Amino acid sequence: IWWYVDGISDDGQHALTIIAFVGAVFSPAYFRARRRSLLADPMLHCALNVVVHGPGGDAWALTEYRGLAVTRERDRLRLGDSLLERDDDGLSITLREQTSPWRRPIRGRVRLEVDAWTDTEIALDRATRHCWWPVAPSARIEVELERPRLSFRGSGYHDSNAGIEPLECALAGWSWSRAPTDDGVALLYDVRAHDGEARSLGLHIDRQGRRAPLPAPDLVALPPTRWRLSRPTRVDAGGDSTLRRSLVDTPFYARSLIDTRLHGAQRTAVHESIALDRFVRRSTQLMLPFRTRGVGWW
Repeated sequence: IWWYVDGISDDGQHALTIIAFVGAVFSPAYFRARRRSLLADPMLHCALNVVVHGPGGDAWALTEYRGLAVTRERDRLRLGDSLLERDDDGLSITLREQTSPWRRPIRGRVRLEVDAWTDTEIALDRATRHCWWPVAPSARIEVELERPRLSFRGSGYHDSNAGIEPLECALAGWSWSRAPTDDGVALLYDVRAHDGEARSLGLHIDRQGRRAPLPAPDLVALPPTRWRLSRPTRVDAGGDSTLRRSLVDTPFYARSLIDTRLHGAQRTAVHESIALDRFVRRSTQLMLPFRTRGVGWW
């Protein structure tokens, strides 16, 4: 299971992503443990990923935690010296991380003020072995970092993914995007399964948490990444999408800021694309430890 939080500043110049994992699905150590046994303990492979983007440069931290470094409660998750806490109104996150591989500090606080919580999980595969939950899709984010020095307010988002088997067992990949609208958020999710099934989900969720289908029939291709990973997305009929900035560019995963037309207007969206057949390659597994702290080779 993982919990995802992102935020874009109102001027579009800054962005922040935080992903907390219990069972770090993209960990090379957990990948090896799952290959040995599907009963590998996910609590031995927890992780926190923090990515900061701004005009002054980017900062990346991905650290794995286990044992006494992890405390998991109903509304609280501690990973090392970082803490995520949920209350009735949102999430408070304290960050005490170091970048990978240069060990520069990422320190500060993030507050996500939620418009409405949702309680509906959506199956991503035919057998319902993997589910997506847009926990708080419409929110406001406040970022106050001491290191690197960064402060902004903007649109925020929070979701969760969970599965009862490794992602790569059922899914070949997906593309996903979220774009704030005047009265909520537009969400697109295109999932490709190994059995050939393709699922296309389009939702608009308003600030009261009410869900409605989002027609977005046209499939367009954004420019591929440096690793030649494709970035497909869907737009309103007759619209177009353009790449504003690549935020994360890896051999199997990309996160981007795009300008697109959704829900009847031009929007700035966070977009991600993943190819799990690339993730399982030996070359990818050998590269991953260089961007991860605390991996180990057990």
